[in-house]
Amino acid sequence: MNEFELIEQLIQGFGDLTQADFIATGAGDDAAVIDLPEGQQLVVSTDTLVPDVHFPAGARADLVGYRSVAINVSDLAAMGAEPLGITIALTIESLDRSWIQQFAHGIAVASREFKVKVLGGNLARGPLNITMTIHGSVTRGDALLRSTAQIGNDIWLTGILGATRTYLANPTHPQSPIETLLAQRDADAVARYFLPHPRVEFALGIRNIAHGAIDVSDGLASELAHLTKASKCGASICVNQLPVWSGLEPLDAIGPDDSYELLFTADRSDRPAVLESAFTTDTPVVVIGEVVTDRNVIYTLDNKQVSPRTGFDHFA
Repeated sequence: MNEFELIEQLIQGFGDLTQADFIATGAGDDAAVIDLPEGQQLVVSTDTLVPDVHFPAGARADLVGYRSVAINVSDLAAMGAEPLGITIALTIESLDRSWIQQFAHGIAVASREFKVKVLGGNLARGPLNITMTIHGSVTRGDALLRSTAQIGNDIWLTGILGATRTYLANPTHPQSPIETLLAQRDADAVARYFLPHPRVEFALGIRNIAHGAIDVSDGLASELAHLTKASKCGASICVNQLPVWSGLEPLDAIGPDDSYELLFTADRSDRPAVLESAFTTDTPVVVIGEVVTDRNVIYTLDNKQVSPRTGFDHFA
């Protein structure tokens, strides 16, 4: 089987994931053509994943495929955007049919969960590298931004921090089928590391409530720094309030960590509305602090100011 035959087989294998009303021309042509409803804006994000940076080099291909999609979906959740479709660029050393098909299976599982269509992609020979571009839509003017947090806002966090730190402390390669691991990811940090849970439905529910928003892709400390800088404000964070995986100290979970949870701000008066959205989407969420005027991020633990590690930096 050559490259083009394998690509055609993959397209056929994705089935209805390559078809939708908004796809005028999809996988199999030189480019995809997308129809957007009137009054909608296109939201686009790209992520590159490389071995031993974004996933273990020996990780199972389906887990890598799932993680690749989830990471991109998380960016759309942070913008309050509804996912539409992804394009996939895979560079691989050899035409490893089994690995590529397993990789495609992980993509399909994630795409069905997050209601993302497969628009097309590219396959090339070279060191393993995965680049995905995701497209979403949002009603004009309704996108959540980093730059719109307001003084006095609550600072909220979804989910649990520290899956990456927990996994890296004792790296293992899960053997269970991906469907089994999905059922375990809310209770098992290793499953959560490989299968992130971007909060898309919840984000859509709070889009008209939240002010500033960002996803936790490099660590809470980094994301708070980005959000407060963009919004020209500061933050006061109670470390004791942070939800972390069992065995981790809260302060340890603030540094480098790609939990792909949602960090956002909202008026205190909107707490009931945020909690209602959390209930209807089964999303754990907690207030961890407040937006303040002073342009610093202050962390307190047991009523004492502490200094956490900074977040992940590719070139540090």
